[in-house]
Amino acid sequence: MNGLGIYIGPKTVSIVESKGKLPVNSAKISRAALSTGDPLEEKVPEEIKIAQAINEELKKNKIEESEVTVVLSGRDLIIRTFEMPLMPKQELDAAVNFEVKKYIPFKVEELVSDFQCRLDKATKKNYVLFVGIKKDTLNKYRSIFSQTGLKVKGIEYSAFSMLRLLGLAGLNEKSVSAIVNVDLLEEDEINFVVLENGFPLFSRDIAVISESQRVVPAATTVPGEEGHLSPMLEKLRREIRISLDYYDRTFPLKNIKKVHFIMNRDYYLELETFIRDIGLGTQWVNITKGVGKPLPFSSAFLKGYSGSLVKVATPVKIDLLLAQEKTAKKPGPKQQNLLTDFVRYKTEMLTLGICGAICAATFLIGAYRVGPAQNELQSILSARAGVTTVSPTVSYDELLAVDAGYKLKTKAIDELVKKPIYLTEVLEVIPRSIPKHLRLLELSFRKSETRIELTLSGTAYLGDSEKEFDLVNSFLAALKEDPAFARYFKDVSISTIDHGQSQGVAVTTFTISCRNYK
Repeated sequence: MNGLGIYIGPKTVSIVESKGKLPVNSAKISRAALSTGDPLEEKVPEEIKIAQAINEELKKNKIEESEVTVVLSGRDLIIRTFEMPLMPKQELDAAVNFEVKKYIPFKVEELVSDFQCRLDKATKKNYVLFVGIKKDTLNKYRSIFSQTGLKVKGIEYSAFSMLRLLGLAGLNEKSVSAIVNVDLLEEDEINFVVLENGFPLFSRDIAVISESQRVVPAATTVPGEEGHLSPMLEKLRREIRISLDYYDRTFPLKNIKKVHFIMNRDYYLELETFIRDIGLGTQWVNITKGVGKPLPFSSAFLKGYSGSLVKVATPVKIDLLLAQEKTAKKPGPKQQNLLTDFVRYKTEMLTLGICGAICAATFLIGAYRVGPAQNELQSILSARAGVTTVSPTVSYDELLAVDAGYKLKTKAIDELVKKPIYLTEVLEVIPRSIPKHLRLLELSFRKSETRIELTLSGTAYLGDSEKEFDLVNSFLAALKEDPAFARYFKDVSISTIDHGQSQGVAVTTFTISCRNYK
C-alpha cells in the first residue's frame, strides 16, 4: 500500500511517496524560492504559494496518492513531558489541562492538543507527553491541503515521526537514550529527543544558523589543522551540552546511557569524541539499513519519508488532527438539547433524593434509640428531691459547680470553728505591761497559713535617749514574761527602734513584732 508524507520545515517542504516501506517518489520545495520579489506576488499569502507548489510537484512526479500525513517542525508546536499522580481516566483530561497551564505562556483554550500517558512503575506516577498547536496555525496548514485536493489523515511532530525510521534501522534501545537528528547542509531544524523504551521523556528543537556559517565537510579538511570546525558545528556541540544539562535537571533519576545521531557520516566523526568526553556512549544510526538501498542524507527527506510510513507503529500515539476532530465533536453549552439536560438533572435529583433518604433514616434510627433513655432521665428528674436553691433543670456539670462552691464555704467555716484565735486575753496583757511615758500609736494583726503576727508601734519620751531605749526594753521584757502572752507568741522582738522628732519634740520610736509559726 502506498503512503504519502509531506514535511513542512522552516526552509524546505519535502514530499515523499512510499510503496510498502520503500520510497518511490520524492520532491523538495524551497520556501525561499516561493518569494520572487514581485510586489504583486508578495501580497499573495504564503499558504497559497505552498499549496500551488505542492500541486505542481504532485503532477510533475505523477503522485496520485490522495491521502497525506502532514509532518510539522517543532517551531509550530508546544511539547512538554511532566509527572502526574495516578487518577481515574475520566478525570485525566481536566487534570492535564490544569497542569499544562504551568508550562505554556497563553490560554489552553487557544490550543488544539493531544497527550499520552505512560506509567512509571518505580515511582507509581504517570509521565504525560503533551503536544499542542495553536488553532490558527493548525487551520492555516489545513487550509493549504484543502487547496491541493489531498485528504489529511494525520498531523504529527517531525521528531516523533522519525522514530519509525529507528525501528527500520534495527535500533531498539530499552534504556534511556538520546536521539539527535542533524542536517548541517540543508540547515533543517535539529531535533534532540530523549527516549525511555521508545517513550519521549524530553524534546528540544535547535534552530540552525545562517548560510555564511555553513560547515565544510570534514573530508575536505587537512588532518591536524586547527580551527577546521565551523561555527555551525561549534554551535551544535554547545546546544547538545545545553540540552543534556537541561534534561539532567528535569529528570535527575533517569540518566542517559547513549546518544544516537541521525546525520551525515562525515560530520558524526567530529561529534563522536565530544560525546565520549562527556562520559556517554554514542552511535551513528544507519537509516539506509532499513530501506535496503543507499539514500542521500537529507533531514527534510527523512521526515517526509517517515510521515509516509504511517502504517509503521511507534510507541507515540499523538495525532493533532484526530484531537481537533474530537474537540469539534464535543457539544458546547448552546448545542446541548433539552433531553440531555433532563437526563443530567434527573440523575442529579435521583442522587440528591438518595442522600436525603439516607440522612432521614439515620435521624429516625437515632431518635428511636434515644427515646427510652430520655424517658428514664425524665423519670429520675421527677423523683429527685426538691431544693429551693437549686433548679431541677440544671445539668450535671452545673450541679458539680454548685457542690464545689458549697465545699469551699464549709471548709472556711470549719477552720473558723475548729481553729479559733482568741485575742482578748492577749490584748489585755498589753495595757497592763505598758510603762509610763510610753505610748502605742498602732496595733496590727495578721494571720496566714504558716504564721500569726502581732505588730506594736509607738513612742517613748523621757528627754534622754538612753533612758527611752531602756524604757522600750522594759516593755519588751514585760511582754515576754507574761504567761498568757508568751503562750500565743513564741517570738517577741524589737523590729525597729530609732531616735527622731515628733511634733518638734525629740522622742524614741519603736516597733515590736510578736510572731507564732504554725
